[in-house]
Order: sequence, then structure tokens, then C-alpha cells
Amino acid sequence: MKNRSMVVSLIGRPNVGKSSLFNRLMQKQHKAITHDQPGVTRDRHYGITTIEDLQDVDAADIILVDTGGFYPERIDERGRNSEEENANKFFNIMTDHARMAIGESDLVLFVVDVREGALPFDNTIADYIRTTKKPFLVVANKYDSDKQAGEEIDFYSLGIDSDELFTTSATHGRGVTFLREKIQRLASEFSNGALKSMPEISKGVTPREEVVSKIALIGAPNAGKSTLLNLLVGAQRALVSDIAGTTVDPIEGFFDLYFGKEAKILEEDQGFSSNDGLLFKQYEEFRRNNADVYQQMVDSYAIEEDSDKNVGMEHFEVDYELTTLVTEELDQQRSESFDKNYDQVFNEESEESSEEEITLSTESSETVEKKEDDNHWRSIHIIDTAGIRRQKTVNGFIESQSVYRSLRSITESDVVIVMIDATNGIGHQDRRLIDISLEKGKSVIVALNKMDLMREQLPDEAAKREWLNNLRRDIPWLDFCDIITISAKHNKGMKKLKEALKKTILVRSRNIPTGELNRFVFDLVERNPVIAKSQGAKRFKVKYTSMIKSGPPTFLMFTNKSQGIPEHYRRYLVNSIRSGFKLYNTPVHLIFRTGNDLAKRMKKSKMAMMLND
Repeated sequence: MKNRSMVVSLIGRPNVGKSSLFNRLMQKQHKAITHDQPGVTRDRHYGITTIEDLQDVDAADIILVDTGGFYPERIDERGRNSEEENANKFFNIMTDHARMAIGESDLVLFVVDVREGALPFDNTIADYIRTTKKPFLVVANKYDSDKQAGEEIDFYSLGIDSDELFTTSATHGRGVTFLREKIQRLASEFSNGALKSMPEISKGVTPREEVVSKIALIGAPNAGKSTLLNLLVGAQRALVSDIAGTTVDPIEGFFDLYFGKEAKILEEDQGFSSNDGLLFKQYEEFRRNNADVYQQMVDSYAIEEDSDKNVGMEHFEVDYELTTLVTEELDQQRSESFDKNYDQVFNEESEESSEEEITLSTESSETVEKKEDDNHWRSIHIIDTAGIRRQKTVNGFIESQSVYRSLRSITESDVVIVMIDATNGIGHQDRRLIDISLEKGKSVIVALNKMDLMREQLPDEAAKREWLNNLRRDIPWLDFCDIITISAKHNKGMKKLKEALKKTILVRSRNIPTGELNRFVFDLVERNPVIAKSQGAKRFKVKYTSMIKSGPPTFLMFTNKSQGIPEHYRRYLVNSIRSGFKLYNTPVHLIFRTGNDLAKRMKKSKMAMMLND
């Protein structure tokens, strides 16, 4: 059995360049936010990198841990004002996290500032590391030029040998290669030594199974995102406090979900028609295998294209009777959606997750699934982002960088969990974050945290319905998003949240059979027709529909009118397709092209195939 990777942590006083060195060793310039202000790094940041600088030594995979500023002794949290008191609280919490990092490490890189020399705090930190019996190297950082030669000698007072002291300039890259080579040698020795188990605190740092989805936790400051991340990964990965703005850098982790036999869906090539050749093949198969519905669609389309049938219709924007039918169906869809949300939020049979259940969920594939031949567990990559405030309240470079990275995390994710503090309700920024997520095609799940604190304010059904109506009025997207009530602090609601995540991830990997899709769309249009006015009014008809993407579900519709389709009718099509095929928690995109465009594409693809033959 192969040994696990060596864990290497960076420890030191605030503002000695630990994050810059972390970025250098990771060979990523902006993995962690760096700034000359103390206390920028707060949580422990993990990175996995391969060091292969030496040719005569095996390449080494290491887990690198960046920490916040470390004071071995807790400091007095009292301050002259609330800002200073909060800063002192942060430093004490960061001290606890640094202790955790040292405890889980196989090697400690003790980073100091060569310009300041060995300070009393440095001696205290060195003494503390020795009490843990962890091997450590002293890295004298900010050694920017040869003019500083000799300044590093002061650090021999820490009681180290010459081969345990390295001079580096993380900013300019000086000396980093020698440090990497030393780490590679030590990691090789570690790998060839006795087998060692992964420290408990390192749960969630690396995936145990194939990663099938990336999730971003977003929301206002102090909504409970970090608590939820720690709960899901089964370890104290993110720093938690009651101070808004605790998280600065996005914190990453992994946890496992059980998909059962549906796990195979996540591995299948769905064969979406990403080019005209595939579209032609899919269309021909649809014609052969669904001759009845194909003929019905062609006949209906052809009748509407007969200009004689449309004489006098050019003065109508919409047909009142037909519009009423669609409006009634939309109202019914909204009513059903309200009932679903009400049941999700106020169902009295709310799940009470015990610590035993949470423990079982973190054991995942290492224990539960070993009895089966096929492994039905998959790993999920989750990112806890910094709370995002309104732009005019963003304060300084560090917070602006934090917001930028949070928004980038949304872009890079598949699913977004929007954490909302139920006691504060949904604010403007929550609405904007959901809007951004949906605009970027991300699936959205709303997690209402601290809902247990709302019981006194919502004593009866009337109050509950009014509260939910106000919530849905503020966020119309809740028509199709699950609302999961949780208490991250008390481990409640995790089972429902994981079920919502599972079905949402499966939706983003699902391909709807072409025949089934076209039968459904044809029925929608025939049951509730509408007049589309653009260069002459005609009843809207669909000649062929193809699913071209699943994340998010995107459908290419070839119609007799690609413009002038009433907005309410577009909503009717989107909502009906979503509910008909159970496309949970995700935006559905429709792209309209004319039937003539379909004919041109088919002709072009057929000619290309003939030339290839």
C-alpha cells in the first residue's frame, strides 16, 4: 500500500510572507490573498502540489497548509474600539487553527522576517513547535538582495543547525528552489517510511472518490456558510466566529455523496449535438424511430406555413383566448410551486440530524460501501466564499479582492448554495447573488439557516403563508429552486440538503431522449398555441427540438418564428419543460432558430457525410 502524502504547514508571526511563500511553493501566484497588512490570512488554506526538482529523487506529492499569524499564547481580546476587539478575537481563533495545523503536520516551515531578526515571539514559537516534537525548518523570508547577506545569522539563536535554515524571497522567488529540493528529499524519506494514517483534522482536504461536481457556498456575511462547510467535510476547515467578515479567502474542501446506481449516469457520455454532424445524426434517428410524432409535427408546421391560412392575422399581436389559457397554466404552475416551497419550509416532520448521522456521512466510501462490488460514492468539491456586501460598503483592497474571488468561485462552480439567515430575511445582495448565479447558468439551492429561531414570529399558517409569499415576491426564481431549512450550528437539515444536491447534480448530467422531448414539446404547443408577430403574424409552431447541453439544460428549438414570441409564452415553455422532466433547481435555456435554418444545417451535414464517404 502506498503511503499518504506528507503534510507541510507554514507557521509564523503575522505579515512575514507565509501566503506569498505558499503561492510560490504551489507555483500559483494568487492561490491565497497577500497584502502587507497583518491578519489577511485567517483560515487554514490547503494545496496539493508535486515537487520534482531533483532528478535523483522520486517526485513527491505534498499537502501544503497556509495559516494565519501565530501567537503561541492567546492575547487579551479587549481593545480601544470594536474594530480592535474583533481583530484580537481573530488572532486568538487563528492561533487555535495554527495549533491544529502544527498538530496535523509532518513537517513545519517556520517562516520569519529576515529584516527584523529573531524577535522574542520567534523564540516562543520555536519552543512551542519543539514541544509538539514536529520536525521544522526555519525559512528566513524577505531576503530580497545580496546586500542582506549575514542578516540570517541571528536566527541560529533559535537553536537550529545550518541545514535547517533557508533564506528566501517569496516575492522575487530567490532561494525557493533550494527549499523545494529540501522538501522533496524529506518527502521521499517520509514516503519510504512506515505507513501513516491521515490526521483526523485533514478530512476533506483531498477527494476520496471521483469529483463529479463543484459547489459554491455564497451569501451575506455571517450567514453561517463556514459552519456548514465544516459540517459537510467533517472537520474544522474554516474559521468560525460571530463576527461578520470572518472568511476572507475562499476555503475549499471535499465531501462524499452516495448516488447509488445512478452514479453511472455521471460517467456516461451524453452525446449532445454540439455540431451539425451530431445534430443531423440525431435528427435522422428521431425520424426513423418516432415516425408518428415526426409526421404530426411536419404536418402542423406545413399548415401554418401556408400563407393563405394566415390572411388577416397580421394585425394581431396575441390571441386573447389563447393567452388566457397560457396564463391560467402559468398560475397553476406558480400555485404548485408555492405548495412545494411551503412543504419544504414548514413541514412539521422536519428532520433532526444526529451527530451519529453526521459521523456516518463523513465516513462515506471508506467504510459503508466496501460491501458492494461497485462504488456508488462520488466526491463533491465545495468552496466557502467570503460574505459579499453591497459595493458601496466594500472596504479597501482586501475586501474587494475577497469579493472578486467569491464571484469567481460562482463562475467556476456547477451548483450554488445560497445561505440566507432567516432572521434577517432576503436582502438586496442575496437577490443579486442569486441573479448572478442563474445568469451564469448555475443551479441554485436556497439554504434557510436559523429557521428554528423564527417559530415565535410565525405562530400560525396565515403568518407562515404571508412570510413565504413575501419571500417569493422578493425572489421570483424560487418558483423552481428548493428551499431547504437548516440549522448548521445544530446539525439539522443536512439529509434534506444532501438529497437536494444529489438530484441537482444528476439533473446537470441528464440527457432527455429526443423522441420523448419532441412529443412533449409538440403537445405543449398544440395544447396552448400562441400568435408570434414578427414580419407577419403566425401561430407559433415547432418543427424539431434538440437538447444541446445539460449543465444547464439547454434546448435548441427550430420553429417557424424565432422572434416575436411573447415573453409569457417563453415562460410557459420553460416552466413546463422544467416540471415535465423534473429539472430541479436549475435555469432552463431555450434557443430559437427557424425551420429554414434546420434545413440548411441538414443539407450541409448530408453533403459533408457524402464527401467523406
